[in-house]
Amino acid sequence: MKLIYVVKKEDLKMSYKQILQKRLFLSSTLMSRLKVHGQIRFIPPIYSVHQYPQENAVIEVDLISSKSNIAPVEGNIDILYEDNFFLFVNKPSGLPSHPSKGHYFDTIANYVEYYLNSKNLASHIINRLDKDTSGIVVFAKNSYFHSIVSHEFEKRQVEKTYIAIVHGRLAKKSGLIEKPIKRSDDGIKREIHQDGSFASTYYEVIDSFENFSLLKLKPITGRTHQLRVHLSSIGHPIVGDCIYGKERTQNTPLLLHAYSIRFTFKLIDNKVYYITSPLPHYFHEFAGRHLEF
Repeated sequence: MKLIYVVKKEDLKMSYKQILQKRLFLSSTLMSRLKVHGQIRFIPPIYSVHQYPQENAVIEVDLISSKSNIAPVEGNIDILYEDNFFLFVNKPSGLPSHPSKGHYFDTIANYVEYYLNSKNLASHIINRLDKDTSGIVVFAKNSYFHSIVSHEFEKRQVEKTYIAIVHGRLAKKSGLIEKPIKRSDDGIKREIHQDGSFASTYYEVIDSFENFSLLKLKPITGRTHQLRVHLSSIGHPIVGDCIYGKERTQNTPLLLHAYSIRFTFKLIDNKVYYITSPLPHYFHEFAGRHLEF
């Protein structure tokens, strides 16, 4: 895939480097890698990206798919949506998102790598879910697309919605949990601590039954285990969370699901992606009825 950009009159006050960053959304790291491999060309030729262009000058970028270090492994993937830029898959509970110690070949990333390799593409995971959390995981089909959307995540411009069933009934129908989170001494768990990183979660009660509540959650920040730690800290741990809450209830999986994701892809006319993933069957089974929200 080749990206072609023609310098406009309003670009003339920017250097080529600034145009690459602000018009083509190239990070400094990706820009350097593309330059080293001769994947960026300028017409007419230039001697430095710090020089200023002339109107109608052309920038060409070859978006050759870079290799991934993920081992391709054949496996089942539930594709929610796919186009030339991204792949959205529905990860089941119990399956790791990405290879780590003890899980080098049995992750959703391994299965997606195998699938994309069959199309001569490589996978670039954008968001990760805890092993026991189900729902949407997004993969870019090129490191360039990955860089653009990852920047949106860093700027908190990606809207993510989770659905959870928690123990107890919340006193307020909605609210904001803002408590700092840090890694605990065991190096695995997270905890609320004054020396931790700022973390913010919005919650809304959708429904209640027996001594449980169905919540819609919007993490404003993206700390590891944030939703699980925050809900546990207010006395309403997620059902099935044996790390931050009570022992598993009726052998049900963790009842936390990444339901939707929305972001704008600036490269293609500010295209808005809004993808949803249906609740797993065990949410409805646990409630004893069909849940709607």
